[in-house]
Amino acid sequence: MKTLLTYLAVALLIASNVSVNAFNPNLPKGIVYQLSLNSNDLQKSQAVIQEYSYLTRIIKDNSSIYIFGNYPSFAAIDSVRTLLEKEGCTKLEVIAYRDQIEISVAEAISIQYKADMLTDEATEERTSIKKISTREVNYLLDVQRSGLKHYYALAIPVKSHETVDKLLEQIDNEQVIEISTDNDTYSIGKFEKFEDVLKARQKFISSDIKDVFIMAQITDEKIDIDDAQNFAITIQAMVNDLADY
Repeated sequence: MKTLLTYLAVALLIASNVSVNAFNPNLPKGIVYQLSLNSNDLQKSQAVIQEYSYLTRIIKDNSSIYIFGNYPSFAAIDSVRTLLEKEGCTKLEVIAYRDQIEISVAEAISIQYKADMLTDEATEERTSIKKISTREVNYLLDVQRSGLKHYYALAIPVKSHETVDKLLEQIDNEQVIEISTDNDTYSIGKFEKFEDVLKARQKFISSDIKDVFIMAQITDEKIDIDDAQNFAITIQAMVNDLADY
């Protein structure tokens, strides 16, 4: 196993060409999450991190910042961040990339969920039961962990004229936004409360529209601590019983 010094030796060769909020050609394509920590916490991190994938060093505000990781999901990197915080690391930051270009964490979470939502497996899971799927629960847990503000909506893939007719019968004054031109998927509604989007979901399912997915339209603004705690309680109830609505 390579030592931390070995990783740093490699990282320092390319550090001068790497900047924050930029393009990183060393990362693999697709969605990749990385962590940044300051130089004071680098030694502490060795109690948790065994391999510093794609480690780079940058200078920010006259201080050394180290960026590393090749995490495929927000849940995976959030688990590591929690462990590092327990070791006393501070000023940790999650950074997201899509095809080697930095994007917001909110965008990365949403992109992954939308792609996962439109798979055949997701459709089969949705049509077999009326409960909220494990996929949706995991996604909403990621939203909670991100600590970012959001509102709720329903994502519905429109696959036939019959589905369009059923939607028109159910839509009143809901906000409708196209979120995927490739798959004709639409975001319907803007719900501040989770309970309201559950009721709306039930209305569409009752009209025999099976592919109805809950999604959160996320912003990059941090959520208030009280809102985060209330949301955590709601999500925990879903995890316990997958919210049978």
